[in-house]
Amino acid sequence: MRVDISFKYLERSNIINKALDNNLKKIERRIRMFRRNDSIHISVHVEKNPHKEQYFCRSHIYLPLMKALVVAEKAKEVTLVINKTFSALLKQLEKVKQRRQKRRNNREKIERREVDANKKFEG
Repeated sequence: MRVDISFKYLERSNIINKALDNNLKKIERRIRMFRRNDSIHISVHVEKNPHKEQYFCRSHIYLPLMKALVVAEKAKEVTLVINKTFSALLKQLEKVKQRRQKRRNNREKIERREVDANKKFEG
């Protein structure tokens, strides 16, 4: 998993590092559904509005064999905007996981039906 983090009009601090680390650990646990050798890239951009106390965070997760998951959030505190962004990413990853499980279950049902049909035909 490759992680790129960038900042604009903002210096990296211990509070920001802690928020990013905690949220990246959550993402890592969720992406275990993919194989280890699959290439996954996470891009996070945190920006402060230079004219007022407002922060923006854009994040992309590039998953294998599908489009990227994209989230953009804004808030008045930097840790809040990071947490909001990552919670939205976790929701999107949960949806991806459910879709994958649904497809897998449908494939298994079709395979069972084919096996049952072959047994009836032979018998």
